[in-house]
Amino acid sequence: MRFARALWGLGLAMLATLTMAAERTPIVVWGLAPGPDSKGIDAVVREFERRNPQYQVKLLSMGAGEMNPQKLLTSIVGGVPPDIIRQDRFTLSDWASRGAFMPLDDLIERDRGKDPLTPTPDQYYPAAWEEAQYEGKLYGIPTEADDRIMYYNKAVFREKAAELRAAGLDPERPPRTWSEVLAYNKVLTEKNPDGTLKRAGWVPNFGNTWLYMFAFQNNAQFMSPDGRTCTLNSPEAVEALDFMVKGYEQLGGYDNANRFTSGFVGAENDPFYHGKVVMKVDGDWILNNMSRYAPDLDFGVAPPPVPDDRFYKRGRFANEKDTFVTWIGGFSYAIPAGA
Repeated sequence: MRFARALWGLGLAMLATLTMAAERTPIVVWGLAPGPDSKGIDAVVREFERRNPQYQVKLLSMGAGEMNPQKLLTSIVGGVPPDIIRQDRFTLSDWASRGAFMPLDDLIERDRGKDPLTPTPDQYYPAAWEEAQYEGKLYGIPTEADDRIMYYNKAVFREKAAELRAAGLDPERPPRTWSEVLAYNKVLTEKNPDGTLKRAGWVPNFGNTWLYMFAFQNNAQFMSPDGRTCTLNSPEAVEALDFMVKGYEQLGGYDNANRFTSGFVGAENDPFYHGKVVMKVDGDWILNNMSRYAPDLDFGVAPPPVPDDRFYKRGRFANEKDTFVTWIGGFSYAIPAGA
């Protein structure tokens, strides 16, 4: 419902900026595309058009929603931007600081109390709403949240059960800490005689995880409080990077691991589906492809492994409320400048 409200709310906002005409007026939306995973979106669009027959919604996959900011910037500079774009939410403030998006506050206030579908802060988690703001103004309507979790292949865990137990590891559960994931990786990884990978237990950057998540787990910050100094070399961030480096060293180095994973082309050939990568941290959205291409895959899910001291509440983590930490993102609908 929140997703429908967001699209509906922006559609209503656009009504004030589009010229009425005898023919149906197009509303061009970038970052969405019809397909097997978009039945809900299609239903929302059709209902909007039913209630507003003077408009025709055109969905296009291009734009920043598809991680192609060049096309969006070119369209804005050229005076032909889309009417609405599905935008990666964490990028909104950067684009807004350049004047690339319209603030939505006046449009929301115009409809507040008049239309039940008007988006308001109380309908969202504060973090999602605040992430769509810049200098006190709202530049996007949050549509969704996504998180990263550890996926692991239960069949391979059973296959390697004896070796895992011999290493003091439990084949009935995934790793919970950084040291455990390295220990599991050592047992689960298999190499060919020439050193190339036959199977990788865990590839640090394979899936959808980055230094960001591991550094955040370690309480690192990438910018100073005033936002003017990069703190990438903080002890907490360096420790997280060292952890990732150790994972790659177990695989014969980054290049060796990258050659291995890049050899599996196409969503249907994801090495995790075929037991070639045993564990990976990835987003919830991969479940669509997993059900389509690997419906019989025996897999489990768990929180991503965290620093040992965080898990065991030791040292500087002794008073931490949260044991597990992951990275949550999401998208918003925004109106480009000039739309």
